[in-house]
Amino acid sequence: MICMTMIPDTSAREAFRRLDYLVVEDMPAIRRVLTKMLRGLGVKGRIDSAGDGVEAWEMMQGCNYDIVICDVCMPRMTGLELKKLMRDSPRFRETPFLMVTGEVSAELPPLAVEGKFDGYLFKPFHSAMLEKWLIKLVELLKGAGLLAPKNR
Repeated sequence: MICMTMIPDTSAREAFRRLDYLVVEDMPAIRRVLTKMLRGLGVKGRIDSAGDGVEAWEMMQGCNYDIVICDVCMPRMTGLELKKLMRDSPRFRETPFLMVTGEVSAELPPLAVEGKFDGYLFKPFHSAMLEKWLIKLVELLKGAGLLAPKNR
């Protein structure tokens, strides 16, 4: 079952501000920075955080997030392992997944963006780069008909 997020029919820039996010990062300081970045970009939706992929997966069972922003290297379950679980699940198959990493390797970008609704950012990054990716992911969702307008 694909969940369709209901948002007003607005630009992608306005749309991403109304979505709900899950930030998955094992370093508390970086989780706080990502949350502040999202709020600084005008996000008014829910922003939850998890310390690793296991905690994130458990949280996702009880909540539908519109976009997951996830670190690659974490204890218990890596970002790549979480993304695989999501892509193997009909419920989360098309949930946008933005991977953030400090690791620079030739192997990572192809793994990070295997699917249509995937993206990646290398740490450190500015909020403008985060905003650019969020806009791109929202545009992809809109193009796929996975964001439906509603009245507010």
